[in-house]
Amino acid sequence: MPNIAVIGSQDVDLYEWLDDARPLVVPTRDKEVRGTVGKLHGVEIAFIPRNGDGVPRPPHVIDYRSNIEALVSLGCRQVLTTSMAGTVRTAIPLRSLLLLDQFIDFTRNRQFSYFRDGDPFGFADMTEPFCPSLRESTLAAAEKAGVDISPYGCYVCVPGPRFETRAEVRMYGQLGADLIGHTTVTDAVMAREAGLCFVTVAGVITMGAGLGEHAMNAHEWHESRRSCAQRFRLIVDQLAHATSIGEVDSNGCGCRSAAPIER
Repeated sequence: MPNIAVIGSQDVDLYEWLDDARPLVVPTRDKEVRGTVGKLHGVEIAFIPRNGDGVPRPPHVIDYRSNIEALVSLGCRQVLTTSMAGTVRTAIPLRSLLLLDQFIDFTRNRQFSYFRDGDPFGFADMTEPFCPSLRESTLAAAEKAGVDISPYGCYVCVPGPRFETRAEVRMYGQLGADLIGHTTVTDAVMAREAGLCFVTVAGVITMGAGLGEHAMNAHEWHESRRSCAQRFRLIVDQLAHATSIGEVDSNGCGCRSAAPIER
């Protein structure tokens, strides 16, 4: 049973970092979820690409639910994800890393809940949408890895795949958002509904519309993505090491009982 699971963005692949890495295939209700499983410091880690097969997909067609179902089936309790995001504040520069603590949801026309129609469900407490205990462990791992990361960040999730207008970026900033992206909130909601501990390390790969002189062009992202992905791997390595020596407490939070099933 993997101790840690990673749902990765493009440019995040732990295969070369894992010992005894091997393919992972997990049947779920809708499909087989494929990834990689291996070890770091003797700790078993499962890695699943968010988009399923490594092929770029628009955010509204990603099968978020099957990814979470696969992790539940594997018995994973702690889930780390990456988010390659845009900043809505000039004070947050390119290639910054932030450990998210809040979100605002503007998504639509996509999967939105772990609970399926007709199945038992619960009302999830999202006061603290990212696991406080796992956030502390992740911050400690980043410090040991020498990775500079902000301990807070509010992420606004929008439908995509289009970029935002200047007016939208201004509005999101006024609402209190720091970063903007297309995927993290859907992951976070489903993980909480499934009772998993969940955190997101967000990397800034572009400035929001109107905040810079450059055109909004995805081709400019790639170097920033690689930089953020490399530092994320260092954090995972240190978190695995801390887990191997018993420094990570996976029972000190209320994530498991945050969405009690209605009876």
